[in-house]
Amino acid sequence: MIDLALESQITNLAESMGFVLYDIVWVKENEQNILRVSLTKPHNGDTNTPRDSITLDECALFSTALSPLLDVALEQSHAYHLEVSSPGLERTLKKPKHFALSLGEEVSVVLKEKSTEGKNVAIEGVLCACDEESITLEGHTPIPLAQIKKAKTIFRFYA
Repeated sequence: MIDLALESQITNLAESMGFVLYDIVWVKENEQNILRVSLTKPHNGDTNTPRDSITLDECALFSTALSPLLDVALEQSHAYHLEVSSPGLERTLKKPKHFALSLGEEVSVVLKEKSTEGKNVAIEGVLCACDEESITLEGHTPIPLAQIKKAKTIFRFYA
């Protein structure tokens, strides 16, 4: 787990380079500890235009800038691999910040409550508002974050 002070330093580094820190997670894959850092770019304020994507070169640049900070902050930690990437087109939304960074995008939300048939209740729509307590999809009433089982952005490819 990354402590708040280190997360703040990583956030500041990302912002100084023109990026937004989307998420930081520790994962274990094939007996390897991986520190996965996801970056995005700030939105221009117009939710009708897509945000610019993070490039591979930008991920490599950020990784090079971040490594010395992690070498000092995690020197007592176990061995790990650093991965810097974009959060992806279809990304999980867990934190209020994730929803805020996804305003204007189409999302799928699965609620904790079940339907009368015992099935999961899923709602899809464009995310038009959010705060620390709830989200709102176009044409729907606000949904408290506490009622959300899982949420993700939806990417639709139109040919």
